[in-house]
Amino acid sequence: MSESNSGASANLMKTLLVHPFGNENVRQTLTALNEHSLLSAFVTSIGWTAPEAMSWLRPAKSLVERRLFPMIGSQHLHVAPSRELIRNVLLRAQPAPLRRLGAASGPLSAHWVADQVETKAIKTLNRLKRPAAVYGYSTFASRVFSAAREREMETILEVPHVHWATTKYWAERLVDQVPGWAVTARQDLTQSKVHSLETSEIELATRLISPSAQVTESLRAAGVNGQIVELPYGCPDVLPGQAPLAWDGVGPLKVLFVGRIVGMKGIADVVTAAKALKSSAKFTAIGILPGETFPALEDMLGVVDYRGTMPRSDILQEMRKHHVLLLPSLVEGRSLAALEGLSQGLPGVVTPGSGVDDLVGQGAGAVVDRFAPEQIVAELQRFIDDPGLVEEQSAKALELARASGWGPFREGIADFVQEIGSAVHGR
Repeated sequence: MSESNSGASANLMKTLLVHPFGNENVRQTLTALNEHSLLSAFVTSIGWTAPEAMSWLRPAKSLVERRLFPMIGSQHLHVAPSRELIRNVLLRAQPAPLRRLGAASGPLSAHWVADQVETKAIKTLNRLKRPAAVYGYSTFASRVFSAAREREMETILEVPHVHWATTKYWAERLVDQVPGWAVTARQDLTQSKVHSLETSEIELATRLISPSAQVTESLRAAGVNGQIVELPYGCPDVLPGQAPLAWDGVGPLKVLFVGRIVGMKGIADVVTAAKALKSSAKFTAIGILPGETFPALEDMLGVVDYRGTMPRSDILQEMRKHHVLLLPSLVEGRSLAALEGLSQGLPGVVTPGSGVDDLVGQGAGAVVDRFAPEQIVAELQRFIDDPGLVEEQSAKALELARASGWGPFREGIADFVQEIGSAVHGR
């Protein structure tokens, strides 16, 4: 090894990444870190690195696909699976009281899983030779960050969602305006423990990463004055030769919703629009149900064609079978479902709360106000009255997706971590 290469290697910021599940943004970060020799280890609940797992675990295809990490080597993957396996069983259980145990506000929820993963991460941290930074995610990293700071390590916090204070504001609005779905916002309103976790992580983080202007603004509004690097999430690659979607106006307009079936995702407005358009539009929903039943949910299931949960590859196929993606979220970071929809050429009807209004508003659909089902109906009626709009806006969606891929995010992550490494080693 040359002297210059040796110096460059010595300055690498080897990073331990921790996430209990592994969303698409996590995969992209793993890819960036691994490609630049910056990854020390990835700690998660359940995971595989070999695609062969798809064949011998076929009955659990959806779970395996969501937890397959072929972009890293098996030596980098560290798992703590028991709690997540239990939670997955509960989320599909009947009756509802069992399912409620694994739901967002249940005692065996995602944070119960994350606690086990953090314990594994701290043990891994103690065994690794060269980790110089820990990369974590909001509400899933407080304990491992604390352990890292005791070792004077860098702690990088990615904040996929807006600050809890902003979320709580919109949850209170939900309770006032759509009380039938208020039960699904219980965690956003009352989980002071989760809010404390987020606050603690922000205080422990030496650097923060935000995926959208909406997230950055919420952090600043909450008084966060530290360094925030904004790296927008991207669209999946558009398949070569993919043609725009088209509709000849025959049959109903096919409208798709993808996301958790909760009030904060704007599901009440989806139901209202479905009732208003009746036979002229067919509404389909894909996502995890709440952990309990209540009248508004039962009403939704009678109006919307609910398909349950699906592997990501199946969701992308469903997107290509529809005409419009409807995501009237009250607030989130940057909707991965909306970005996936654009990559499939699916026009979107979204709110500013989706975090993707900057893209959709460029001609790939329409941006409507929160709590404005009448605006949703009007926008969908435009497609019904002029079916050619589907192809026109689908072509724009594909154009925007090609120009807004994950490449800049990966490059930004690698550059960011390398800059930290140079700064640390230059002290």
